[in-house]
Amino acid sequence: MAFDNSIYNVGKWVANQTYAQNDIVSIIENIEGTSSINFVPKSIKYYYNLTGTNTATTPQSDTTNWGGYTTVNNQKVPLLLWKPSYNLSTKHNPRVNVVKFGNGYEQRNPDGLFSQLISFDISFEKRTEQESRAILHFLKARKAVESFSIKELPNLYAENPGGGWRKRFVCPTFNSNFIFYNNYTVTATFNQENN
Repeated sequence: MAFDNSIYNVGKWVANQTYAQNDIVSIIENIEGTSSINFVPKSIKYYYNLTGTNTATTPQSDTTNWGGYTTVNNQKVPLLLWKPSYNLSTKHNPRVNVVKFGNGYEQRNPDGLFSQLISFDISFEKRTEQESRAILHFLKARKAVESFSIKELPNLYAENPGGGWRKRFVCPTFNSNFIFYNNYTVTATFNQENN
């Protein structure tokens, strides 16, 4: 079927099935009291195969073979797993409140507690079709609404590994370019958010 590898065609996880690296599976949790015929999903979580091995454990509990989420402060947060290419561009645009007085004087104060949020222009170059599919699916599933963490941040912006706080981002825009057979480039803009 032509649409088997589409970012819109993701199947449920099946135990003892062989999965390739960057395969995507879904785990659907139904609302209690709904039947399997007329089910109403409470949540749908997507997981991405990290190792390309067959595993009998569900992706929800297996962080060695499956990824896509991390736990921060007892909350499950989506986690972007793929390492971006080296041509990363970072924008700093601190929010400042300015009050102008007479004779050219002005007073500047930070606008809020987290006023120095960053923005990245990121690219994932020379990626296979399967890896590009997984990256694009991850970004599409967030819908530019749900924030996520990034596993591979540049050293300048990486978090303290012992700390419980992680930077959160949203992706308002992303696109992909087909270079040639099995070679794609995915570009995206990640804006840091407070939640």
